[in-house]
Amino acid sequence: MKTHFSSFEQYTIAEASIDESQINGQGGAPAPILTLPVSLDVSHGYLSPQEGLEIISLEGKLMHNAGSRIRSAVSPIHHRLEQKFSTLKQQHCYLEFSINANWLAAIEAQRAGGDVKFRVELLLLASKLFALNERSVAQPGLTLVWGYCGTWRLHLQADLIIPRDTWISQVLSRTGYGITHILEFPAAPVESRHALNHSFMALKQAEEKHRLGFYDDAAGKCRLAIEPFFEFEKVDPNHPASRTIPVLKKSWETKLGKATYDWLKVTLGSIKDAANVSHHSPNAHYSQLDSQMILAVTTAVVAYIARNLKPEELK
Repeated sequence: MKTHFSSFEQYTIAEASIDESQINGQGGAPAPILTLPVSLDVSHGYLSPQEGLEIISLEGKLMHNAGSRIRSAVSPIHHRLEQKFSTLKQQHCYLEFSINANWLAAIEAQRAGGDVKFRVELLLLASKLFALNERSVAQPGLTLVWGYCGTWRLHLQADLIIPRDTWISQVLSRTGYGITHILEFPAAPVESRHALNHSFMALKQAEEKHRLGFYDDAAGKCRLAIEPFFEFEKVDPNHPASRTIPVLKKSWETKLGKATYDWLKVTLGSIKDAANVSHHSPNAHYSQLDSQMILAVTTAVVAYIARNLKPEELK
């Protein structure tokens, strides 16, 4: 993205370039920072021998409509332009915005697996100078003494679209958001692979969706993974048109014992409820941490079922 600042006097002298793919995070979970790289070009070809221009600093404000918070950062520059040296090319500035996990969570909830859109405001601070002495032919190397004439504030506003892959790999991972903790579960027996193929495939798809940042879809796949464990029964068995509800397979109570069956029924019901939020509400979305937790618990329960029920009992 390249765009111009507002004019200095009657001249447009500055422009900024931002490569959205180079935006990244730093600091980890203890001190997360969002770094915005800005390449600055300033050129003023209308300066007289006695005129100068000092570029003092670049300030940035970053806004996201997930919340009203505005993050600010300043990068000092202090570079003087004069008639013989009237151009500043590719001045690299790095604006560092302090952020926190709550701000990231609000953005994640709204992002819903897509790109991230920010509104950026840049302010370039520049001072007009006038030489108090004058170079002569006899003294070409004379150091000019500059006097201050006034300060100009040059503004720029633009939309930034951070690609989804950049946001996940360079911002979330480096700011410690939703840090992954690896848990080891007992491996499911090979014999149960065919009987639980639907569940295994759904969990594999959930892992892929989570890796790509589609957290709503990942939770939905977890819900699909446990569907084969339920059967439908009528709310009113005496009424032919009674609606049906999913219940854990009744035959498992005999095979597992009542205590284990009741525990498993509550656990699977909790997974189904947790994974159903965005399925029933278009305005509700999962964060990276939500997706991780649902995926971890679902994987553990499927592995438990695979180890405690024989393949023929899973049907």
